[in-house]
Amino acid sequence: MYFNQVEFGKRIKEERNRLQMTQEDLAQELNIGYVHMNGIENGRKGCSIDLLLEIAEVLDVSTDYLLTGRLSGGTNTAKNKLKEIAARLNEIVGQLDA
Repeated sequence: MYFNQVEFGKRIKEERNRLQMTQEDLAQELNIGYVHMNGIENGRKGCSIDLLLEIAEVLDVSTDYLLTGRLSGGTNTAKNKLKEIAARLNEIVGQLDA
């Protein structure tokens, strides 16, 4: 297994959109610049572990999910599975609209 920076950024974007936040909103919440946030979401920039923890907290997801796309077991397992189902349904709806 290896870390995929682009997929990491896509998961952040999906979760940010789920919360109806703009990149600017998320950047402001994290006390970072918009350009930095844009770079992270587009897979051009990395982030520190501290920032990763903050992103996960603001987006209400696990760091494991952000890093690997896997849902971790724990108290939020049902919630995470519902998020995954919702994301898949959104993909299907997007394909139907195309």
